[in-house]
Amino acid sequence: MKKSLKRIYLIVPRLIEQPTWGGNYIANFKGWGKGKSFSNFKIGQSYELTSNSNLHPNISDSNSSKFNPELVMAKNRKEFLYSGNKNELMNLNELIRVNPRLALGKNALEKHGQKVKILIKFTQAKGNSYQLHVRKKDENRKWLFKPESWYFFEPGLLTLGVKDLNKIKLFKNTCLNILKQMSYISDKIKKKEISLKDGRKKSEEVVKNYNPQQFVNLVKANKNDLIDLSLGGIHHSWEEPKAINPKGNIVYEVQLDIKDKQSTLRCFDQGKIKNDGSIRNLNIKEYFKYINKEEASNIPENHFLKPKTLFEKLENKGERLLNTNDYTMEKIYFKNKLSNNLNRTNNSYQHLFVQKGEVRVESENSHVILTQGHSCFIPAVVSKYNLVSNKSQSEVLKTYVSK
Repeated sequence: MKKSLKRIYLIVPRLIEQPTWGGNYIANFKGWGKGKSFSNFKIGQSYELTSNSNLHPNISDSNSSKFNPELVMAKNRKEFLYSGNKNELMNLNELIRVNPRLALGKNALEKHGQKVKILIKFTQAKGNSYQLHVRKKDENRKWLFKPESWYFFEPGLLTLGVKDLNKIKLFKNTCLNILKQMSYISDKIKKKEISLKDGRKKSEEVVKNYNPQQFVNLVKANKNDLIDLSLGGIHHSWEEPKAINPKGNIVYEVQLDIKDKQSTLRCFDQGKIKNDGSIRNLNIKEYFKYINKEEASNIPENHFLKPKTLFEKLENKGERLLNTNDYTMEKIYFKNKLSNNLNRTNNSYQHLFVQKGEVRVESENSHVILTQGHSCFIPAVVSKYNLVSNKSQSEVLKTYVSK
């Protein structure tokens, strides 16, 4: 298989089955809602870019009936199922090894080394645990710094920051008491002294009685809201937005590709009990050790970023959604053909994701056609490319590593 750096590649998305909190939004968004072998599965996430993404060098159109995702089932997280010919796929690392500087670009190579460190996930989720990532200054052997940012495709609900910092000790003790009660219930289920159903009912009562949500800010997110948690230290969670959006939280996540066990601290898991009666391990004492106790950092509005206009001409517009030390994300709205300075790689690989419409991405030596919900990888050496909208108007999210 020829590994050319001077061309654009379709990225094969990796769909993750989540039977308890997934849905059909992601598959439908990608145009795969019917007629596919995975249509009946609940998909919770689609990995749009990872350090080990697979590319498809032989297909240039995501409309193709031969273009299929990888599928990771809940019963076996280590196996990637693929309905096509796996030998036709090329791992992103194979391409990088040809020439890391030409593939990744100077910016990415200097900041992240010889691999893609940006992780982009397209997520459909309901409530999740109360989480925290340590700040850069608090990084240590056990907990690594993990910048993370969320772009909401639909209205959602979240908690963000501590409501009253004077009650943070009470918040901590509440979490410890919930864990104590949950451990007791879990032990009873494992010993078959109570049923799983009764145990889960009791856990709901525990959460209701202690009500940890009283200590945090409950916030609504609107469509196209950008929430930046890249500095770390901020309490956050997604909540179940039944009244706002029954589908759950639909989020485009951009973050560094670091494993949860090395980067995500949890103090409360929404009272969840697994089918075997066990409960998730929590990090309550460390959570409250590393939580940011500055007042300004716990005001939710301070983490909602407003886009910065980069250019605007007729029906074409470019916006910078966020710019962190590790990743930059921009959004391009356009009709017909767009060719300007935004369509340059500028010393970094580029990831393009079509949020709306259908786009032909063309360079001197190649092109790909991206329908809604699909993405491509552009090596840094490609340098220049054009965007052509095959629909009346298209919207593209672009992510890269800036200087």
